[in-house]
Amino acid sequence: MATVTEIRETRGVVRVTFDGREALAVRARHFQMCPLKIGDALDPARYIGRVAPLQLADAYEAALESLEFRARTEKELERSLLEKGFVAPAVEKTLARLRENRLLDDRRYAERTVERSAEKPVGVYALKQKLRAKGISEEDAEEALSLLDSDQQSDAAKRAARQLARKYEKLPPREAKAKLSQALARRGFPWDAIREAVESALGDGEIDE
Repeated sequence: MATVTEIRETRGVVRVTFDGREALAVRARHFQMCPLKIGDALDPARYIGRVAPLQLADAYEAALESLEFRARTEKELERSLLEKGFVAPAVEKTLARLRENRLLDDRRYAERTVERSAEKPVGVYALKQKLRAKGISEEDAEEALSLLDSDQQSDAAKRAARQLARKYEKLPPREAKAKLSQALARRGFPWDAIREAVESALGDGEIDE
């Protein structure tokens, strides 16, 4: 059992503190259906179990509104719904329903991200980091990134090198190549593509890895 020690509402979300630790965020509308007051002693898990069924319809509608605005990964949508005061069980069921209805597909999201980036001067490692940050699984990320081949990365690195080379044209050749290599590495290109791109932009010569 835990004791309610604080209740505060912010922007339509009620945050409940148990025994001095914030442990629960519930939409105000649903909190009013299952009200609590300071001093109440209860099992937070059982309370969440009471609230979750009341939120299912609203959680699904909120999810659809978010997806209409832009495509999202499961992790992004999960965070968004939790921040809006939907409890974890309601969020989990909402995500499952969206998957069943083919409205939420992390693998397809990853593929679209890679496809949109294919013509941009960005490297495979940077794309992988972007997918990870959005909560895409390693398996789905690797599957999507397989759409990029070495020729595509070579061409993209050369485009990026041509754009960046002007910044270093007044430097000594060795220093210019080192800085351009570092800049391309920060953009996530593999080393083979970097070496070829630097040589194409600044001429032949040794490049330190």
